[in-house]
Amino acid sequence: MIRRDPSLRLIRLLVTKSGKAAYDEKFHLGVNMIRSDGNSRGKSTIADLIFFALGGNLTEWKDEAGICDQTLAEVALNGAIVTLRREISVTGDQHPMWVFFGPLEDANVNVVDGWMKFPYARFGDRLGYSQVLFTALAMPEVPSDDANITMHQLLRLMYVDQITPVNQLFRMEERDAPNRRQAVGDLLCGVLDARIYPSQIKARQLDREYSDATGQLSALLRVLRRVDESVDFSDLISKTTEVEERRQQVLEEIESLRAIRYEKGNTDEESSAVLDALRRDLDKVSRDIVTAQREIDRVTLAMEDSALLVADLERNLKQIDQSQATGELLAPFVFSFCPSCMSPVDPTTDEHSCHLCKKGLDESYRQSRYARLRNEVEMQLRESQTLQVGREKDRAALSERLAGMRRIRNLLSNELLDRSRHYLTDADSKIEELTRSVGYLDRELVDLERERRLAQEVTELADKKARLNDDLTKLRRDIDQWISAKERRQASIYGLISRLTAEILADDLPSDIEPVDEDGVRFDFADNDIVINNKRGYSASSRTIIKNAFHLALVFASCLDDRLKYPRFALLDNIEDKGMTPERSHNFQRLIVDWSADMDVEHQIIFTTSMPDETLDNSKYTVGPKYSETNMSLNIA
Repeated sequence: MIRRDPSLRLIRLLVTKSGKAAYDEKFHLGVNMIRSDGNSRGKSTIADLIFFALGGNLTEWKDEAGICDQTLAEVALNGAIVTLRREISVTGDQHPMWVFFGPLEDANVNVVDGWMKFPYARFGDRLGYSQVLFTALAMPEVPSDDANITMHQLLRLMYVDQITPVNQLFRMEERDAPNRRQAVGDLLCGVLDARIYPSQIKARQLDREYSDATGQLSALLRVLRRVDESVDFSDLISKTTEVEERRQQVLEEIESLRAIRYEKGNTDEESSAVLDALRRDLDKVSRDIVTAQREIDRVTLAMEDSALLVADLERNLKQIDQSQATGELLAPFVFSFCPSCMSPVDPTTDEHSCHLCKKGLDESYRQSRYARLRNEVEMQLRESQTLQVGREKDRAALSERLAGMRRIRNLLSNELLDRSRHYLTDADSKIEELTRSVGYLDRELVDLERERRLAQEVTELADKKARLNDDLTKLRRDIDQWISAKERRQASIYGLISRLTAEILADDLPSDIEPVDEDGVRFDFADNDIVINNKRGYSASSRTIIKNAFHLALVFASCLDDRLKYPRFALLDNIEDKGMTPERSHNFQRLIVDWSADMDVEHQIIFTTSMPDETLDNSKYTVGPKYSETNMSLNIA
């Protein structure tokens, strides 16, 4: 039997109370039947605990489950064995998860070492456990309007419980959103283009930015025209150049007059104190500039070192994937002769043992090691990238501070130069007149600089508006193309799911469900609904069959078409609700077994029943004992 990824399989579930096992059972590939001789034996409690152990969010706990301590689930994620641990608490929700990359037996030995704790949801740069599980399953992260899609949201479509109305596809919860259900359905059906939804969010953001830029530009132009109807920025450069040239001529004339006074040797001794103060201030600012420049150099050097580390971590991630692919491609090596003595090697028929040394091969350990290494490197990479962003902000702040100090130094230097050359001569009146002229010219330059900034702002807003319009037009064109491609792919996969649903319903016992074909099955993830032959008024038991047939069709479609991202796992806890007869329940149980047997792809279906078919009551299909009033599913005595 082959494995297609993403693949999720429950290997073992351990529930503890007061340090002892209240439930400890192993699960197998294919069909897993949890059975009892009647209702209220704890089957739904076990189903809820499986949902919780795999990452689901439980807000209402059954009394027996609520007094237990924790769940430990040994699972296979794309072949890698991982142990998941969650503490049970009836107060609050969104419980964290402890992850151990290895089997449950090793996890129990290592009480602390090897375990990593992750919160329910991402917090800042800290990953939530959904991101860790998605990475192990090679599932893409999908953002919604308020948060990313979590493992809980995926399990809502894989877990059919008894509380949710039979006309709903997703497990019921408050504050449910149609667009989030559609995103989950698209992701699991493999029709989700990871570019579409983030691009739609970006398009809305660009549209808002375009509207803001348009409004700002229009308001600025209205204000400028109100002040000066003939506003024109085209000759700003020539005006500024002309004023600067006149100012320079006046300054040169002032310098010439001051030089004449210097030759006469008449100096103002009273200005020496001011000059000394200016020199001290100038020295201090110069020292501060040197210190700031050294700090910038230090941060820049740290950024260069961190960039090398980030590049090295990214290269390590690629090498881990290449190593895993190479190992899967080349291993195991087969030798015809012993590499030591050159004697012929007897071939072995056991594919799980080395043909040379006859030692058992543990594929799951190798997969778990790769998953652990990849997770550790990704965490280091995210931490390094976060530090790099902080250093970039520090360097920008230091650069801005350095630029300010340099402007202050230039002002002090100019004032010192100006005062040091200020001498009292007979040309004092002429110098004062020229100095006032410089002041007028400086004011004119300030006005021109203000106009230049306004012109720059208008130009930048106009350029920004044009750039946003181009980006928005291109992005919307890309989104339309991606949606068209998605709809073509969706029609094919949705058609497969509808056909399998119709074929499963055809194997049901005669009922009020009329014969149906692929065109008669219509489902909508956003509407959370499935309709057969455009009719909704079926009996409660038939609606239960229809709902479970759809969820089985998802599993089997993922086995037949590798485009689906559904993890080949289903948990059904209501196959005989709503007045189901024993004959119809037995037939549906056999139907599940027969369909499962026809699949050559690894999958797992766990279902509960209080009316087990005796022909299926054997270890090949069952999990644990048949529960009764004196032997409940949870041993919490």
